[in-house]
Amino acid sequence: MLQKIKAERGFTIVELLIVIVVIAILAAISIVAYNGIQNRGKASAAQSLASQIAKKAEAYNTVKSSYPADVAAFAATDAKEANLDDPSKVVATVPTDENKVQYLKCTTTGALVGWFDATKTSTKITYMGLGGQASVASSAGVTSCT
Repeated sequence: MLQKIKAERGFTIVELLIVIVVIAILAAISIVAYNGIQNRGKASAAQSLASQIAKKAEAYNTVKSSYPADVAAFAATDAKEANLDDPSKVVATVPTDENKVQYLKCTTTGALVGWFDATKTSTKITYMGLGGQASVASSAGVTSCT
């Protein structure tokens, strides 16, 4: 009786390494894309919050004929449409994440509402101008306006 010797089959180490490298490349691309999507979501949330605060400031300006001096002025008004939903999200300092926005009343006219933009690399803080103030972008933020 003759016995047939079966040839053993399998993957060589080179083939396995190629598969591992391809998987690693695909994983790296996916992680970068995921982080970009997350940052765009954070920036959108911050911009939405800033827009909400700008609308409240405009409502305050409509009722009182001036912009609120600070965050406390929003709460002190009798105009219900100008009351903030969550005053803890509005700060006078430069925002460091998407959960806070900065409100600054300008000395001459108008105001600035700033938010943290996670999609930007150099100018992380973007300001929306109200009442004739120009919108600006800044890397360090703004502490006062004219």
